Amino acid sequence: MNQTLKDALKEVEALPEEEQEELAQALLVMAARKRIEAELAAADAEGGEIPHEEVVARLRASYAG
Repeated sequence: MNQTLKDALKEVEALPEEEQEELAQALLVMAARKRIEAELAAADAEGGEIPHEEVVARLRASYAG
């Protein structure tokens, strides 16, 4: 996997800046979704839930510039 990642990074570096930025944004969105899914799964495993307002507040705090 390490070599696969290195090869992918080389290919990305060869792309125009705009395409690199699009890929970076897509990766950030994917990472955020994974974190949200993990938190929801953890809450579900504990038998609890995270209130919608708390999830939204955490997202806003994470991405506030």
